[in-house]
Amino acid sequence: VLPGIKFIIMADPRQTGIDSLLRKIYEIYSDFALKNPFYSLEMPIRCELFDQNLKLALEVVEKAGTFGPGS
Repeated sequence: VLPGIKFIIMADPRQTGIDSLLRKIYEIYSDFALKNPFYSLEMPIRCELFDQNLKLALEVVEKAGTFGPGS
């Protein structure tokens, strides 16, 4: 069940793999925010592991120019 949170990505319309990136961001959110017993919906996400993993996912996109299976 999705909690109703929305992630917005501003990218070039020609950028490929945005759907995969959004799925990865939701996976990171699920792993590091939703599974955190001290986090509640509507709260800002203040988690170092969330920030680190999100940064890594975005770096993959930036370096490869795409985000897809195996990334």
